[in-house]
Amino acid sequence: MKRALFLDFEDSFTFNLIQEVEEIGVSVHVINWEKFTGEEKADLLILGPGPGHPDDYSAIFDKIETWLGDGKKIFAVCLGHQIVWKLKGFEIIPSVRPIHGQSVELPISQDVENWINLKGPLKVQRYNSLAVKYSNLMDLALQIIDGEELMLAKSSQIISYQFHPESVGTNCRKSFFIPILKDLL
Repeated sequence: MKRALFLDFEDSFTFNLIQEVEEIGVSVHVINWEKFTGEEKADLLILGPGPGHPDDYSAIFDKIETWLGDGKKIFAVCLGHQIVWKLKGFEIIPSVRPIHGQSVELPISQDVENWINLKGPLKVQRYNSLAVKYSNLMDLALQIIDGEELMLAKSSQIISYQFHPESVGTNCRKSFFIPILKDLL
């Protein structure tokens, strides 16, 4: 069984995410983000959602960069999505549409439809006031962009969502977790 290390940023959705990941057959070990050393043994690092700005968690930036530098994989949601792309050099901006606990419709490309095996548009639940500013310099295999905000990103090492795939406001939740097995593990 594959093993994931989940960094808990003290968010109420942490254990909802863990349940979804465990349901696809991944064993999850949870630690508080402040205890992360970067030396832990796991097949996957999960950066969960949480409060605040990514800069509030700068104490672990170098450890996450080392994790990626070692060729390891990351799955990230909401705050985690913002942290990982900030580390890749992209700007974190106030969201054009700050949303807390609302479902929104996202149009998706044929490539993304094929990847998650769903027909668009998708309904996803958002809880955020910040966003990753999209740049055409991002080297991504797949992406969803809402205006200038990066909503979904997939590279060879990272799958990340600005929305909450585990939330009841996201349709076909399981489809957002299957790519963890297919593309990261």
